Amino acid sequence: MKTVRMGVFAPIPVVMAALALCAVPAARAQHSPDQMQGPPKYLYLGNTELKPGQNGEFAKLESEEIDALRAAKSTSHYFGMWSITGNTSRVLFFHGFDSYADLQKTHDEVAGNATLSAMLRKNNAAEGMMEASHHGSVYEFKKDLSLNPPMSLEKMRFADITLFKVRGGQERAFEHMVKVYLKAYASVPEARFVTFQKQYGEGSGTTYLLITPLESLAGVDAEVEAGKTFVKDAGPDLLAVLRGEGPSVIESAESNLCAFGAKISYVPDKWLTDSPDYWGKK
Repeated sequence: MKTVRMGVFAPIPVVMAALALCAVPAARAQHSPDQMQGPPKYLYLGNTELKPGQNGEFAKLESEEIDALRAAKSTSHYFGMWSITGNTSRVLFFHGFDSYADLQKTHDEVAGNATLSAMLRKNNAAEGMMEASHHGSVYEFKKDLSLNPPMSLEKMRFADITLFKVRGGQERAFEHMVKVYLKAYASVPEARFVTFQKQYGEGSGTTYLLITPLESLAGVDAEVEAGKTFVKDAGPDLLAVLRGEGPSVIESAESNLCAFGAKISYVPDKWLTDSPDYWGKK
C-alpha cells in the first residue's frame, strides 16, 4: 500500500481458468511481513499503470520513499511487484492488515510525522505525472477457498496471480467450484495458493484473486506438472462437469506472472540482514 494514498498460486488458477474459459493467478496492529506465516485478514491492493518509459524514474522515487520510511522507523511495511506478463507497465502494491481500525492506525502513523508525510506527498505528486492510472481496492482473505495457505514470503521472488470475475449472483456457485478443486487437489500435496475476494473497489463481491508466491520461475514448471496430475486424478467425469459449469459462473479469468521489486518494497530490517543480496539491493 502506498501509505499516504489512503483517501500475491498453485496450479489451480492456471487449470481452473483454462477449464472455465475453454467453451467460450504477523503483527496484530498490522500484518508485518516479517511475521507473515499466514495471509492477512485483509489486503489493500494499489494498482498503478505507468506511462511508457517511466519504470526507472518511478522506482527511484519509490526507493527514496522507502529510505524515508525506514529512517522514521515506520511499521507500515508493504510489497511492490512488477508485472512480467499482461500490462508490463503495471505496478502492484500489497499491504496486509487485520482490521480497518489497524489500517487507519497505519495511515495516522505516517500522517502524524510532518517531515515524512511532506516528503511522501512531494514524491507522490511527482509519481502522479508518470501514471496513466491509479486505483486502490481491498480484498478479504477466504480461508475456505485457499489451499495450504501458511507461508513465509521472505524468500519469494515471483507470484502467479489469477483474477477471476464472476457473473453477478454466481458467487456461491464459484466458491463451490473452488471447493471441488480443493478436494481434487488433495492428491497434489505441494500445491498451495491463497484466495481473496474483493470487498471494496470496482467489481466488489464478484472479483477474486488467487495468488501463489514462488521462490523462482521453476515453480511455474511445477505448476504445469501438478496440473497434469490434477487432470489425471480428477477424471473425465469431473472435468466434464467443471467445463460445463464454468462459463455460466465465470465471466472472465486472467493469469499473470509478477516479480517482487526490492526497490519498491518496504520490508522489515531483518529481511535486509538475512537477504542483503536481494532485499538490500539499491
